[in-house]
Amino acid sequence: MSWTILRATLQQRRTALAWYVGSLVAYSWMMVWFYPKIGGGEYAKLIESMPPEMLQLFGSGDVSFASMGGFFQTEYLGLMWMLIVASAVLIYASHAFAGEIADGTMELVLSQPVSRVKLAITRVAGLVAYVLLLAAATFVPIQVFGPTYDINLSAETFWLLMALGTLFMLAVGGIGMLASSVFRSGGKASSIAAGVLVVMWVSDLVANFSDVADFFGNVNLISSWQPGKIINDGTASAEVWWLYGIVALVSLVACVFVFARRDVA
Repeated sequence: MSWTILRATLQQRRTALAWYVGSLVAYSWMMVWFYPKIGGGEYAKLIESMPPEMLQLFGSGDVSFASMGGFFQTEYLGLMWMLIVASAVLIYASHAFAGEIADGTMELVLSQPVSRVKLAITRVAGLVAYVLLLAAATFVPIQVFGPTYDINLSAETFWLLMALGTLFMLAVGGIGMLASSVFRSGGKASSIAAGVLVVMWVSDLVANFSDVADFFGNVNLISSWQPGKIINDGTASAEVWWLYGIVALVSLVACVFVFARRDVA
């Protein structure tokens, strides 16, 4: 890995990263502030009276909205959070390889005394740093500001959310990095990766009333993300850890091998 390239990579993306981190911190604080006002009250009863398919649209899963976990999953950590972090990591991934090839800057980077493998590993390390900052911006404010509003997550629950949220983003980012290492256009790479996630989301949504639509089953990255259950129960199934871990590891390792053997001219 090249520390010089890593610093340059993060510096080039510092503005976008700052906006995402700032937005997540503000969003997290707002949801913490809102919870005592609408969580578990009349608003919760109104939400729970809605059709299950409508709640599933916002990523509520099987968790009751009246519970703390259900509130955060429906209002923040479900669909909305996935959209925010997926856009962040896919933008990074699309520029990691394909974007620079399309812009004609990849040849300039490779003209430096650095191998393709080292460059690819450095870009993967940049993704990991990116994801860790996004995870901290999401969950640390809930843990820090929560006690002021009677939201008290145990240390174990906090670290579970941090770890699994990080793995989820790495799995999504890994798909984006792999697409970026294959294609020559950053837009095409991000579109294909985003398309895979959209199909998973639609599959999860439609599968609530039709088994035929459950295309991905137990390997659906979207339906496997259930932060409400972690908040309420303080546990996460081993299958989810394996799913996110394997997808992240395989896709990130594959992007290094693919980039090392492709034509960037």
